[in-house]
Parts: sequence; C-alpha cells; structure tokens
Amino acid sequence: MGAAIFASQSSSSIANRLSQALGTDLRIFDSKLFPDGDSYVRLTERPSSSEAILVNTLYPNQDKKIIETLLMCDALGRGGVKRIALVSPYLAYTRQDRVFLEGEAISTRAIGLALKSAGISRIFSVETHSHEAIEALEIQVTDVKATRPMVEAITKLPKQVKYIAAPDFKALRFADEVAKNLNLETFVFSKQRDRTTGEVSSELVKGHALNGEPVCIVDDMISTGGSIANASTKLKEMGAGPIFAVCVHALMVDGASAILRRSGVEEVWGSDTVENEFTRYSITDELVTAIHGS
Repeated sequence: MGAAIFASQSSSSIANRLSQALGTDLRIFDSKLFPDGDSYVRLTERPSSSEAILVNTLYPNQDKKIIETLLMCDALGRGGVKRIALVSPYLAYTRQDRVFLEGEAISTRAIGLALKSAGISRIFSVETHSHEAIEALEIQVTDVKATRPMVEAITKLPKQVKYIAAPDFKALRFADEVAKNLNLETFVFSKQRDRTTGEVSSELVKGHALNGEPVCIVDDMISTGGSIANASTKLKEMGAGPIFAVCVHALMVDGASAILRRSGVEEVWGSDTVENEFTRYSITDELVTAIHGS
C-alpha cells in the first residue's frame, strides 16, 4: 500500500514513525473545537491519490476521537479519496461485542457501521480485544500482534523475571506466547466479574509457591487495573518478589496506577498504541509489516 498518510494531531507521533518507515508523505489535519465543543477538522492540502491511510488511535476521549475520525473521512472523500484504510493502534468500543444483558447495544457493530459508511474499507489495529469484536465490526480488520516487541520489552525490565502470569483465561493465549518466547513458565488466574457492579475476583488455577522470584503479569490492556491488581495480590501472598505489569494498551483509568502500586506492582509498561507516561516500547515495526503485506 503506497498511499499517503493522513493523521489527527493527537496521533502525529506514531503517524510520523509510520511515514518514515513506509517512505510515504504525511499530512496532519488541522483541528479545533467550536465554542460549544463541536469538533472541526480541515485538510490543508488536497490528496494526490484516490487511496489514503488515516492514522488515529481512539484513546483517550474515544467518543471525540470517533467523531473526529468520521469528519476526517468526510474531508478525505471530498478531496477525491475513494478508499481509506484506518490505522487505529488502539481501537475503542471493542469490549461490547455481544449482548450480555437484555436491552444492551452491540457497540462494536454500531461503530463498525459508522466507520464503513464514512468510507473506511480496512482497519489495521493492534491486539484487538477479541475475535468476536473483529467479526462484529463487519469491516476487513488486520489484527496486528504485539508479542515480539512485548517480549523484547520484558527483557529490559529492571529485574530478570522468572515467571509470566496471565491475570485471567482471556490473557492466557497471549501470556503463553510471551512465556514460550522467553522460555519461562506461565502462572494462570481465573477471573470472575460481577456484570452489574463490575467487581472482579481472582483465583489461582496454575502455579506454585514462590521464593522471592520476579514475576511479570501480561495482558492486552490495563484499564482500571482490577484484574492485574488481584493477580498481583495473590502472587505476593504466594511469595513473589518484584512484580511488573506489561501490556499493549495502557489505558490506566480511574486511579489504576495507585491500585496497582498498592497490590505490589512496581512498574507498568505499555506500548505506543496509547502514548502516555507508561509508554515503554513501540509496535511501529509490526504495523509497517502489516501495511506492507496488504
């Protein structure tokens, strides 16, 4: 795919890295807010091709980012672009991929319909929350894997970890891949979440007593930190030494950092799918490979 790259101002850093790696032009949208809070975007230069790559990671402020994405697609279409590939390293609204309680919306499907109607024919994202979410979007999605850069990041932690832990069964596939690459054993916890209150509890499923060994808990994302904190508390009770948490998407909402520190987690590392104080490694090379392969 040799199309030019267009990006929101908030995703300009990762867009610049992609542009340099792909050897393509980069154009950043002008944007602002009207006094009433409505979003405004503008292309400062007319597209030179009928194809475009649009870069916009959908966090934080995902509602605003989605509206911004739709507006940018409209501007690209008015500029002559016929096919848009969205590069959204963190793709929001992928949690609600099915109905759990009567009366709920399937938000993933609704967002997919909106993006498709705006002219997006393909999405490149990183470690999307579930396969069901990808299907619910009803758009061609390339789900980029972050195993290699995460493994490399773990080797750079302050302490050499001896075990990898999965905070729940959903993270097990990811944890096993990381552990296999590092030739380490995987500890596994089960998680139960109250659908009404959101309260999370964890129990050890696979593992054993520890004697001060460093452990790394891995997951695709850390949001409130509840699952990681529960696993960390259990690991400390089992005799673990330093505990680290490494994820792909470090959302870290609602005081997650403090919750994790209290549970015994010493450091949290995330990738540049969401750029913040926890960003410690990049998934740019994986995105470049995926885009080249398309």
